[in-house]
Amino acid sequence: MIKALRVFMLSAAMLCGSQLCYAYMVGPAKSLDQIVQESDLIVKATVLTSSTTQDAWFDKVAGFETCATGMHVVSVIKGNVPAMDIVFQHYGTSKTPPFAASYAPQFYDFEVGRSYIVFAKKTDTDGVFRQLWKNHLTKRDQGVVLAADDSPVTAKGVAGIIWTELTHLLASPDTKDVVYAIRQLDEMSNKQGRNQLQDFPRDRALKAIAHLLFSKNSEMAVPAIRAIGALSPYLDDSETPFWLTTIGGRKIPGLGERDAKADNAAARQYWRELAALADSDLPAEIRALAIRSLGRSNEAKILEVIPRWIKDREPLIRQAAAILLADFPGPETVQIIADLAKDPSAEVRVGVARAIGFGQFSGLLPLLDQFLRDAEPKVRTAAALSLISFATDKSEGILKKNLNDSNYASIFVNVLGERNPEPYLDRLCNVIEKQLEPTDFWGGQIPAYTSWHILFDYVQKQSPEALKSGRLDRCLDALERAKVYSSSEPRDLYAFYLKNGLTARAREFRDACKKTVSFDMEYYFNGVDREMPTRAAR
Repeated sequence: MIKALRVFMLSAAMLCGSQLCYAYMVGPAKSLDQIVQESDLIVKATVLTSSTTQDAWFDKVAGFETCATGMHVVSVIKGNVPAMDIVFQHYGTSKTPPFAASYAPQFYDFEVGRSYIVFAKKTDTDGVFRQLWKNHLTKRDQGVVLAADDSPVTAKGVAGIIWTELTHLLASPDTKDVVYAIRQLDEMSNKQGRNQLQDFPRDRALKAIAHLLFSKNSEMAVPAIRAIGALSPYLDDSETPFWLTTIGGRKIPGLGERDAKADNAAARQYWRELAALADSDLPAEIRALAIRSLGRSNEAKILEVIPRWIKDREPLIRQAAAILLADFPGPETVQIIADLAKDPSAEVRVGVARAIGFGQFSGLLPLLDQFLRDAEPKVRTAAALSLISFATDKSEGILKKNLNDSNYASIFVNVLGERNPEPYLDRLCNVIEKQLEPTDFWGGQIPAYTSWHILFDYVQKQSPEALKSGRLDRCLDALERAKVYSSSEPRDLYAFYLKNGLTARAREFRDACKKTVSFDMEYYFNGVDREMPTRAAR
């Protein structure tokens, strides 16, 4: 009955919904007011030296070391210092192996000679201060802000001081300083962004950044475009799955939703500047980014300029224009997208596939079916992802037609099995046993994980007589052979067997688990035995 029980693994079943994915819990970013309140000391200081130190407050973390950075205080903003030279203790990246780490604490790497706004806690030693917290937040560099120079502060209030430093950095001859300032102003003003901060008024921050849109230095222009168009769901391809599960007719398992009500007001305000960039002689990548940044800006006049981008000689421009058409539903738009589907460039066909999903143009679903057999893998991937975002009653025919797709069968059978697993039991078993998933998987729940839960939900609804009849042995075997992705599955399956009188199968399953896994299963399953009266009652 149990032919080759695989090890039950503890592994991530879902990819997180943020752009950065951590295998550990990460706290939300803190407002500037919160950071000020937590700080015993806030100074503007210039870095003199930095060396490693020992302090019991700092845990040992692979890839990081405890640093003691000597600083000369330029201005005291909050608190008191016994002398103008202080020591700031903090985590820093290790300069000796091992360098790689699966976990990163809150850390700072300072540059000798540069000045910073530093937020710190007191220690028991006069003149020695340390970082505010051990674990980093979603905004990973909070607690220290690069300053423009080493001059004393003159602005009022912490927000005013940081604003002055960042806006002065925007005028720096050093590209890295400018890019840093753009990022900080964007992140600290974007209430609708990932960090949800509003330390500065959004309009004011973007106005300070906007003049860099036309910088001849692309390293400055690109982050400026990204800041202005930060709320466009089309800006990054990596956001496509999350946006599709947000606005589609079906939720894609394991993907977090974005804010469908987010207003891309900045792109609407600066749409003429962004359109001018799209029409410029800058590299195609920058021009396309400017077009993509206009997504969901709700500016009707943009539709008037899209036709010239559709005819552009650069495929990336035509692709961006195709994607942007998703914002303008209507018969004319549908026809334009259908015509673009014939474009010889794979990049443009990818844009068409995405536009169909972004616009939920159900009348164009046959194009996605066609794209599933495209010669270019990236076109097939874009088509498959858009297809599964549609309500299943609209996509069912195409999904059934492509159930033998060599790459996406595992995804398609799960979509169909969600509503009615009965016709797809063997296929679901196959996904579980062979751990099938696309070679270019876009993320979310691992297909075998989804299949396992669809199948387990199905067998739980069957009578004890049906379970004992042998008719469902194929399903039970698959559930047992699975390499599942959370600690509860073997426990739940064992409890399910006991509850339905499959005691012999439960015993054999338990014994096989004990032989196969690397951790102590005795306690693991004994817990189920202790809980069985309560579980049986449920």
